[in-house]
Amino acid sequence: MTKVLFILSAVVMAVASFFAYQNNRAFVETRLAKASTHRLIKSELGGVNQLVADIAKLKGDIKGVQTESDAESERLKAHTVKISQIDSDSKRTAEETDAKTKKLEELKAQLAKLPADVKPETLAEDLNKMKQSIGELTAAAEAKKKEVEAEQTKIAAAEKEKDDIVRKIEDRKKAFDRNGLTARVVAVNNDWGFVVIDAGKGIGITEETKLLVTRGTKTVGKLNIISVDGNRTVANILTDSLVPGMVPLPGDRVILENLVQ
Repeated sequence: MTKVLFILSAVVMAVASFFAYQNNRAFVETRLAKASTHRLIKSELGGVNQLVADIAKLKGDIKGVQTESDAESERLKAHTVKISQIDSDSKRTAEETDAKTKKLEELKAQLAKLPADVKPETLAEDLNKMKQSIGELTAAAEAKKKEVEAEQTKIAAAEKEKDDIVRKIEDRKKAFDRNGLTARVVAVNNDWGFVVIDAGKGIGITEETKLLVTRGTKTVGKLNIISVDGNRTVANILTDSLVPGMVPLPGDRVILENLVQ
């Protein structure tokens, strides 16, 4: 039994030694592979770092080129604007030259039409004389204008005075017409104490007008106007003004109590 156990132990030890050898060999191979992998990764990482550096440098180069391109573009724009400005100046100069040439031709044509005694050399002197003459004529025109304005003021004053005179004449005529009133009593109502007269506003009678009733050379009494229209007037008989024994009758004459001055 002891021998069997010894044999089994030897076998187990042999198997363990074999597996230990195999495991040690696999470990060594694995460590070698890992080291190789580390070296490969380090080598690849170095390549990647170099690639990153190359890319960064390329970006810097691209940025520099872009900056130079932008600067060149700005210079190109500035040149374009300058060229456009030069072109505009050139066109304007050409237009001014054409205008001056045209003006010169016009002046030459006008000089050709000048009288024989007017010379270009004396043109400035002749123009000064013309200006002086124009100034004198202008001053004379202004003086004449003031005279005309003064006369117009006088005429306006005369027109106003004439209108005032005409108005006064009209007022006097109306007053004369009223003072020459020839109205008649056409109806009498003794019960109510009023009369109707055949005249009204048409000859200037108003509610404030004071009237007298006359018969021949005698005064019958006074009237107080109630209403008046175009050609009729209704008035109360003031009984306390009646001459004793007399009353208004149709046909009696009606005159103003107070004449209009």
